[in-house]
Formats: sequence, structure tokens, C-alpha cells
Amino acid sequence: MATFTLERLAGVVGGEPSIVPGPDISGVRPLEFAEPGDITYVADERNLKRLAESRAGAVLVPPSLGEAPLPAIVVRNPEAAFARLTALFYPLPAQQPGVSPRADVHPDATIGQNVSVGAFAVVERGAVIGDETVIGHHAVVGEEARIGSGTRIFPQVTIYPRVRIGDRVIIHSGTVIGADGFGYARDVDPQGRPLAVKKYHSGTVEIEDDVEIGALCAVDRALAGVTRLGRGVKVDNLVQIAHSVQVGEGTVIASQSGIAGSSSVGRFCMIGGQVGVRDHVAVGDGVVLATRVGIYRNVPDGSVMAGSVPAMPHSVFLRAQGLFKRLPEMLERIRKLESLMQSKVKES
Repeated sequence: MATFTLERLAGVVGGEPSIVPGPDISGVRPLEFAEPGDITYVADERNLKRLAESRAGAVLVPPSLGEAPLPAIVVRNPEAAFARLTALFYPLPAQQPGVSPRADVHPDATIGQNVSVGAFAVVERGAVIGDETVIGHHAVVGEEARIGSGTRIFPQVTIYPRVRIGDRVIIHSGTVIGADGFGYARDVDPQGRPLAVKKYHSGTVEIEDDVEIGALCAVDRALAGVTRLGRGVKVDNLVQIAHSVQVGEGTVIASQSGIAGSSSVGRFCMIGGQVGVRDHVAVGDGVVLATRVGIYRNVPDGSVMAGSVPAMPHSVFLRAQGLFKRLPEMLERIRKLESLMQSKVKES
């Protein structure tokens, strides 16, 4: 197992090591799991007591925290530094370059240098795979799909024809990129019964550089044009992104969310779990959608939306929640007022 000095780790994260040299570090773990050979992190004073009880050998701390009780690296953002160190200690398992003899690679496909193609993977005619990319076991890369360099496609991912995927993208198992969207026209059959007529999709999907998509997601191709995930987008497991959707750079989408067709989500948004965005809606840049919000109309830049269906501005939601707790008291007051009014009516 590789070990690193605090000074070396400080160079990796752009921090300043403490004068006390501390132990060589062989792992990086949160406070509750850290062992003497691990480095952990504390972002603020609230966790100082837990740090004192931790078994960690060293800690990442912000400049505002003062002197730490154990060897430390002072860094502007301890949590981000922690995340960068996890990549150093626990990178994705390396794959040996080469095409498995049990893979099916079309002779007209283009395979870059140091590419790994796993057993029972399929790379179809005209597909292009960039240098240093890994195609996992049982994955399918459709005709004329293009995948960039340094990308990781995990086992059992399906990439439909003509999809475009950038560099350093990670797509986890079971995800499907480029299936037809949910598009149908309503009609009736000769007997007058309702009928859904499928719209076949001529568009594609473009996934830009440094995107990560979790397991069991679906990103549908556009009816015409492009469904696009911008640079650095991060998508959790079990997310549905429908046809012709545009997701801006750096946006993060949590599990079980769904974005309906022809909608757009701006840059650097945060979308909580189980959020639903209806079709043809525009969500602006820097928007925060709290868990289980339903979005039915356009959302301006910088908005924070909370509450169940329908969503409302966050400040209004907080006021409504305060009133909700007082409903029994308010109901009792209303009943007393009604009783008083009835008494006055009888007297008159």
C-alpha cells in the first residue's frame, strides 16, 4: 500500500503542512472511520470534539480553525481537499489495455491507443473509441458512436448509435444513453379506441467532458437535434433525463429525479432527490431545487425552490411551514369566533 508524507499530500492539495511532521499516511477516511494511518478532515469548529475522539493520524483543517490537536494540513476547503486525496489513495481499478478475445469489435470501428475492451463487450461499425478509454464487460457501443479519451464505461452500459461522449467521462453500470424518448401522438384506431403513435427519434445525445453518470440512469436521444449534458455535470443513480433536455455546465442531480422532454436546466444548479421538472420548462443558472420539488413553470436564475407540489419560493415555503404548525390553534380560534358570531346573531 502506498504511503505519503504530510508534506507530499500538502503539495497535492495546495495546502500548508504543520510543523509537526506526523505519521506517513496510507489512507483517507471520515472522522468516524479514520485509523492512525489515515488523514481525515474538519470543516468547522462543530467537529473539533469528534476530532479529539478520532483515531486519525492527521487532519485537513481550514485557516480559521487555528492550531489542530494533531498533525495537520491547512487548506482553504478541507472537504474538497479530502475528495482529491480519495482519488490518490482509492482510484478506479486499473484495466490492462487490450481487446478481450471474447469481445466483438467491428472491423470498421476505430480503437485508440491503450484502450481496454472487456469480455462480451460489443463495439459496432463506425464507432470511435479514444485513447486510454475503458469499455467494461458486456457494454455495448452502437454504430457511429464516439467516445473520447480517458473515459470509463462500466459493465452493462448501453450506448446507442451516433451518441457523442467526451473525455474523462464516467458512466456506471446499467445506464442507457440514447434510447428513444417518450414521444407519441394521440390518435384513434379504426374501432375508435385511443391509440398512441410512436415518434421515431432522429436526434442524438452529447455528453461533454468530465461528466459522471450513476448506475441505472437513462439519457434519451432528442426527437431532432441534441439532448446535452454540459461539462462537469454529475448525475446520481436512477435519474431520467428525457429527449431534447439541456443540462448546463457543473449542475448536480440527485437520485430519482426526472427532467421531462424539451426542458432546460442552467449552469451550476443543485437538484435534490425525487425532483420532477415538467416538459418545456426553463430552470435558470445557479438554481437550487430542494428534495421532492415539482417544477411546473420557468424558474429565474439563483432561485431556491422548496416544498412539495407545487413548488414555491423558499421564503414563502418557510412562512407556510410556520403556519402549518399553528393550524390546530388557528382552527380553534376560528371555531370560537364562529360561535361568538352566531351568539350575537341570535341576540339581535
